[in-house]
Amino acid sequence: MVENKKHDKICTLYVNQMHLIVMLIPYIEKELEKGNKIVTILENDLREEVGTLVNKVNLPRKKKKGLKAINWNKTRLSFEEIESIKDSVVLVNGSYDFIKDVNRILNDDNKKVINCFELGVFEENSREILENHYKILNTLGEKDISEMFHPNMMKSSILTK
Repeated sequence: MVENKKHDKICTLYVNQMHLIVMLIPYIEKELEKGNKIVTILENDLREEVGTLVNKVNLPRKKKKGLKAINWNKTRLSFEEIESIKDSVVLVNGSYDFIKDVNRILNDDNKKVINCFELGVFEENSREILENHYKILNTLGEKDISEMFHPNMMKSSILTK
């Protein structure tokens, strides 16, 4: 498991981008209520999925506005811009290599880093992903990895690939 990090490193798994947004919206809503800044680093644009879902959920207009105000565009940040992100909840989504590259650059001055992995990517890299994160985010919220995966599973099954 990850050690010597000031921020929480969390992973989440999704089947498709709409599934990702469905899982993230309640979590992001709570983080915004706490006054936390949300920063996205995205390899692919998620504006359409977020717009569709936010328009369909039953939330007060102010909360919908807050969710739509987050930058869901494909990210084109430089090394220096990524490195300068501080005091934020950072959502990272993209290919396995994209997520790894962004995490190498991010500094430890962020409250949380949430790496969003497509299910196929997780299946191919499960051991490394789980070893590099404290928690898993799902529809029930943040869960310790040990709560989600029995210790014996960590030694066998898909987690040994």
